[in-house]
Amino acid sequence: MAEQRSRQHTLDGPAPRVTALAIAFACLLLMTWLGRENVPVLRSLYQTLTGAETAGGMPSSGNPELDACLEKRLGDVTKMVSEGIVTDTQAASFKSRATSYCETQFPRGN
Repeated sequence: MAEQRSRQHTLDGPAPRVTALAIAFACLLLMTWLGRENVPVLRSLYQTLTGAETAGGMPSSGNPELDACLEKRLGDVTKMVSEGIVTDTQAASFKSRATSYCETQFPRGN
C-alpha cells in the first residue's frame, strides 16, 4: 500500500489564520467607526466616551442649532412630565417625535 502524505495547504497555517482574524476585526472596527453617527446606540456610546456635551448636559450633536432645538423641545417635554400634563409613556413618544423633528430641521454634523 502506498503511503499517502497529508499535505497542508499554505493557507491552513496559523499565520494566515491570525492575519484573517486581524483583517476581520479591523473591518468590524471600521464599520463601527463609520456608523457611529447613524446607529443611536453607537452614537450615544461614542458621545459618552468622548465626553461631548452641550451646556444643558445632553450629548452634543456637532450642530449648535440642533443642540438648541433638542434642548428646548426635550426640556418642554420634561417640564410637561413634571407638571403632570403627560405620562411617562406619552413623554417617550413626544421625545422621539421632538428628536425626529429637530434632526429633520437641523441635520447632525459629521
